[in-house]
Amino acid sequence: MLVKLFGQLLWFFGIHGDSIVNGVMTPIFQVLQDQNKTASLAGKLPPNIISQSFWDGFASIGVIGSIFAIILIAQSRRYRSMKKIAGIPYLFNIGEPTLFGIPLMLNVTYFIPLVFSNVVSIVISYSAFAMHLVPIPTGLVQVPWTTPIVISGYLVTGSISGAILQIVCFIVVILIWIPFVRVADHEILVEEGSGGNK
Repeated sequence: MLVKLFGQLLWFFGIHGDSIVNGVMTPIFQVLQDQNKTASLAGKLPPNIISQSFWDGFASIGVIGSIFAIILIAQSRRYRSMKKIAGIPYLFNIGEPTLFGIPLMLNVTYFIPLVFSNVVSIVISYSAFAMHLVPIPTGLVQVPWTTPIVISGYLVTGSISGAILQIVCFIVVILIWIPFVRVADHEILVEEGSGGNK
């Protein structure tokens, strides 16, 4: 949680948080992933909830909520135009059109969801794995980070419950983003001269 908070805080200040954090954490996550793989091949349960698969497939569901909240409720011309180009890339976890299009960096309206929405996904996902509601990622399959959610959740856990867990996180982060998008969208509507009644 602290690592993800730090990475998202860097993003807020315009620094590519994933590049900074992953440079340090990826070797650790890969070792944990390999331990899960070794255990799975030996017919044992994977020992580590935290691994590369957890980080890529579950801990990174957060900012995706921003563009889908915009798709659901935004009325301003700016956001209506942006959702046409930013929604599809984010299905493949490519967030730059959203990050720079909204923009999220140095945008105090979005500080809270930008920094904390991923943490909510971490808490939900870790809890589901710890309570054995969802099988821990086996380590046998490591999908690219561009693999869409639902597909990646199923592949890394080997269970449909992994996909369902991602859907739950996805819905929760959208709900987190909606009130902040509503505030920002209203401000943009006013700027566009609509008086917020479009």
